[in-house]
Amino acid sequence: MLYLIIRTLALILSKLLFRLQAFGQNNIPLKGGFILASNHTSYLDPPILAAACPRVLSFIAKEELFKNAFFGRFITAMNAFPLKTETADLKALRWAIGALKAGGAVAIFPEGGRTTDGELDEPLKGVGFIAAKANVPIIPVFIEGSNRALPVNSKFIRPKKIKVYFGQPIKLEEFNLQAEDPDLYQRIAQRTMEKIRKLRERGD
Repeated sequence: MLYLIIRTLALILSKLLFRLQAFGQNNIPLKGGFILASNHTSYLDPPILAAACPRVLSFIAKEELFKNAFFGRFITAMNAFPLKTETADLKALRWAIGALKAGGAVAIFPEGGRTTDGELDEPLKGVGFIAAKANVPIIPVFIEGSNRALPVNSKFIRPKKIKVYFGQPIKLEEFNLQAEDPDLYQRIAQRTMEKIRKLRERGD
């Protein structure tokens, strides 16, 4: 209930402050688990995704965000789970896989963190690992404008236009999950970033 209330408020504020527009929402599955894989250039990205996506989302968030007791409880209530970024966090990976197998939607930033210049970085293989283990499709997403609305190291929000582009699902049938392929997870991650880049080109 809290998620739906906060999502509604985020949607209203995003429309007022950023004139938020979302494209390709018909690519979001109506049911079943899936990964929402997005670029990441601003702290605004998680609430923007929650506002733009018609499905309830869960998030993997870096552990540091949970150190403040109040904010930690808040984002936990908003379906966020802590991730230790300095090591392979098996607990967070198991949590994401379990949520997906239960039919949930999990938002992941394949680059592993915010980029400082608004460009796209190379992906980490975590998104490929999670998708393969849960056997769910990946919806690529490109957020345009959030880095101008709240740049890295900025403390103030600017009323800049934000657009969100949802791409067509990347289905794991495209990959041979049964083969002994040591590069499988990285190939899935690379394909995901390729799709995000194509969405950026369309956005431009």
